[in-house]
Amino acid sequence: MPAKKLRCTAKDCREPAQRIVGDCTFCNGHFCGKHRLLEDHKCSGLEDCKKQSHARNAAQLEAERTQVIRGV
Repeated sequence: MPAKKLRCTAKDCREPAQRIVGDCTFCNGHFCGKHRLLEDHKCSGLEDCKKQSHARNAAQLEAERTQVIRGV
């Protein structure tokens, strides 16, 4: 018996879920191409995603900050 195809988790959507790119790690849903982005499926983890991205970007900017060496 073939494996059952996953359907999009978005409300009222019957499209097949995309493999890998359609999986949301914040709400554990499976989504089609139209609903795969957090904003498109109204993800409950959207704020957590934004906070993680902000912290990651801030750390990267701090690591790349130019240091001024005086007296050289």
